[in-house]
Amino acid sequence: MRIGILYGGDSSERAVSLKSGNCIADAVESLGHEAIKIDPRHIDITLQGFFNLDKVFIALHGGMGESGHIQALLDLLKIPYTGSGLLASSISLNKLKTKEIWRSNGLRTADWIKVNKHTPTDTIKTTLTDLTYPVVVKPLNQGCSIGVSKASSPEELYQALIDAFEYDDDILVEQFITGREYTCAILNGKALPVVQIKSDTFFDWDAKFGDQSATYHCPSDLADDQEKQMQEAAQAAYETLGCRGWGRVDTFLDDSGKIWLIEMNTVPGMTTRSVFPMAAKEAGLNFEETIGALLDSATFDEVN
Repeated sequence: MRIGILYGGDSSERAVSLKSGNCIADAVESLGHEAIKIDPRHIDITLQGFFNLDKVFIALHGGMGESGHIQALLDLLKIPYTGSGLLASSISLNKLKTKEIWRSNGLRTADWIKVNKHTPTDTIKTTLTDLTYPVVVKPLNQGCSIGVSKASSPEELYQALIDAFEYDDDILVEQFITGREYTCAILNGKALPVVQIKSDTFFDWDAKFGDQSATYHCPSDLADDQEKQMQEAAQAAYETLGCRGWGRVDTFLDDSGKIWLIEMNTVPGMTTRSVFPMAAKEAGLNFEETIGALLDSATFDEVN
């Protein structure tokens, strides 16, 4: 088959997306298909780059790759693609909508306050007066922990807001959960083994991609019953958002043993350091087999 690999783009996650796309392209070729790498920066109005493609593997992290825009285009072109469709993608990228849907379905997620960049400063300060520190500040529509920081005082919070407003007009100020951090990958509707994330510092962009101080462990340190509960929580998080194909759910296990849902990723990283292929390997699938399974489930939504 002729497989288009959508990667790169203009989001703040471009660098990671390029790495993911190159790894996926190599795997596609190892499977015996032709890999056509497509960077949306270079797509012209004729959409010529999409001609004669059998399927598309979406490796665009953040931005148009997870917002539903690319999914809508491929639906119109009737080209099967990997991962979630337009609606689930757009909802999952928006941290506020994700948390609202989870909570309305009885799933546990940290309390939050939404702050808008154009709200008067005095109003923002009043809104945040009764916070219990520490808190986590997050741009509403970014991934890879870009613009995310932890604040333990009002002074740190206001600086964190200034930093986050560089990436988005809407920010979530979220209650920090004390405990251990995990992530659970979903492949074609089935939860893979849980990956534990360890970091001596706050697990921000630098810990992931800068100094790379974070480490990932699969199998995790969870007991069998805890592992099962974490997988069930991740599957519920995935299903309530209407996701398909694949995804990765970030979670916390607090000191009392409660599971907290943090974030939904509909286009997980697929670099040599990424946790999705690590979890798949623990489940018995090598990288090429994982890519093959995702291509097998590629589809599109009919547009009437």
